[in-house]
Amino acid sequence: MTEKKLEHNTDCASQAHDKHLCFLMYEGYHFDHPGEYKKIVQDAQFRCQNCGRTAHQSDQVCKPIAL
Repeated sequence: MTEKKLEHNTDCASQAHDKHLCFLMYEGYHFDHPGEYKKIVQDAQFRCQNCGRTAHQSDQVCKPIAL
């Protein structure tokens, strides 16, 4: 059984969108690099207003809001 790819914010205008959590998960980063993924989400300080994912740094999500 193949896992369905998660959606990512295709409307994000950031040049660094390929570093955002939604894009990384879309690409399967959380499966391929579980240790690095854990560092991104551990002790989350920001939530994306677009997808709701949480991350430690604001530049890791498309539309950050402090938690």
